Amino acid sequence: MHPSPVAAALLGLEGLAGVVAGLGFAIAALVGHPSDRGVAVALGALLVVYGVGILLVGRGVWRARRWARTPAYLIQFFGLVIAWYQRGTLVGVTVGVGVVAVAAIAALTLAQRHEPPA
Repeated sequence: MHPSPVAAALLGLEGLAGVVAGLGFAIAALVGHPSDRGVAVALGALLVVYGVGILLVGRGVWRARRWARTPAYLIQFFGLVIAWYQRGTLVGVTVGVGVVAVAAIAALTLAQRHEPPA
């Protein structure tokens, strides 16, 4: 697998967004008044863990590790699913997530096309 700096950067962006969103949820749950503080903190922690996982996959793509290819594609697939099902409620998020996912898929596929056959 050849390194794909564009795909790695997009995965880094997605991972960073997950970590920031998770920290935001956790902080808001701790200082605000959510209906269920435990669930809100757990959601924040889950998003942080998910974001760190995406960052690790992005690092694997940057280093051209073969194991990183499948999780990188799966992350984009789930991003497209989220974008599709949120299209009626969160239009700005939908467009952003969808565009990043499609761009990452294109970058991953182009990097894979330049590999010598196994």
